Amino acid sequence: MSLAFGTGGLRGIMGYEPNQINEDVIKHVTHALAKVVFSYDFPKSVCISYDTRFNSKEYANIVSEVLSTYGITVYSFDKPMPTPALSFMIRHKNLGWGVAITASHNPQEYNGYKVYDHYGVQLTDKMAMEIMEAMKECYKNDILDFKQSHKKDAIFLDPAPYFEQVINYVNKLNCQTNSIPIVYSALYGAGANAVPYALKELGFDPICIQQAPDGSFGGIKTPNPEEMIVYEKAIETAIKNEAKLILATDPDCDRVGVIIKTKDGFLPMSGNQIGALLIDYLAQTRGVNSGDTVISTIVSGLLGEKLADEYGLEFVRLLTGFKYIGEYAVQLPKDKQFFFGYEESYGFLAGDGVRDKDAVIASALIAKMTAYYDEKGLTLFDRFIELSEKHGYCLEKLHSININSEEQNKIMQSLRNGIEIDGLINVEDYKEGIKSLPKADVIKLYFENNSWAAFRPSGTEPKMKIYMGVKEDTYEKAEISLDFLCKNMLLLAKKL
Repeated sequence: MSLAFGTGGLRGIMGYEPNQINEDVIKHVTHALAKVVFSYDFPKSVCISYDTRFNSKEYANIVSEVLSTYGITVYSFDKPMPTPALSFMIRHKNLGWGVAITASHNPQEYNGYKVYDHYGVQLTDKMAMEIMEAMKECYKNDILDFKQSHKKDAIFLDPAPYFEQVINYVNKLNCQTNSIPIVYSALYGAGANAVPYALKELGFDPICIQQAPDGSFGGIKTPNPEEMIVYEKAIETAIKNEAKLILATDPDCDRVGVIIKTKDGFLPMSGNQIGALLIDYLAQTRGVNSGDTVISTIVSGLLGEKLADEYGLEFVRLLTGFKYIGEYAVQLPKDKQFFFGYEESYGFLAGDGVRDKDAVIASALIAKMTAYYDEKGLTLFDRFIELSEKHGYCLEKLHSININSEEQNKIMQSLRNGIEIDGLINVEDYKEGIKSLPKADVIKLYFENNSWAAFRPSGTEPKMKIYMGVKEDTYEKAEISLDFLCKNMLLLAKKL
């Protein structure tokens, strides 16, 4: 059994090799989860959600059947629902645990298994390891052929309270706006059952495309809102309908990508840019209280931190993976409050209902924010430029190299052996436990011109991820610096 919990749960290609996702693996990990459930003093109840991938509903049914044989009460939705709805329902119904059957934004041949704790947070390292250890014991005892004498049907949940908290949060903002034309793509995923409803309740009338559930995602190679290829139909629709905003969510609807209309055409906004803009927007429309805290990651950009400082918000950086953001939010002391969380890969969270990234509330906030600036004659990019003029032009880029784990390890070990690069002033190796964070296979390089780069093997795909960022006093300089940094880091990776 070589599958392991990574940054986004247990994921793999569906098939019958030992390191792939199939019915037996789903049974196996669920037996292990049941063992862990009984080792904690949380309610013996589990909420299950699933996306529109091939086999997701079938796998969710297997999870329900296995857990019920242990006498664990199972709750579920009667259709594909966003993963953040699961996180909310755990908290709202005071349930013990949650399981989401999804591989998020991975290609169609993948599926996966995310586990959530009593607080609606995706399991971090300690609990994930406990399940992995329990999986070993399950194999020893050969319990895959379990009896179903105690099997009970799942109790279906009404998602209405989840939508209510999204609508209530957005309506409390000091921001009354008119509607704007929006194109929304669910990319054939679970967002179709959530985002259009939320937007309509807030006064928008989105043009919805790619809504029908489809495990092949309409033939899109990777249903990832970070990739421009997924927006081909959305942009075509936006041009025909003179839309000012395009939103696209991944299959389990925890990430949302953003494209805006400018005088020069349609422009994608990065996760770092949207995160910074939402900090600015929420500070203006919601206000800031003492102890309000923004949580992000070590590979996210600099502008968000600059804005947090300007508004008097505490800013915290954690390891990559929104589970760490959710965990930190839950553990905040009484004199601090969660204000906003984001990561560069289009994951955003506001409010107290959910403790994982949430593309439903993010889509609602982005729509309201776009309308807010539209009434001022500005686009989101115009506001980004205004903020950059004040705080510096921070631009970032992510480059992924498709290589196997052996090649990834070679690059990381070479970096740890020491490198010589012009302008390098500091190296942080997170495998050494930097800044009181858990140990992680990440190396971050800092350069004398305020630029930085981070190398991290992907926790969900056979890729080496290279994050890069720069800060300059003009947009043109920032583009040149980022291009130069990117070329140098890719050359470095090839040499290693």
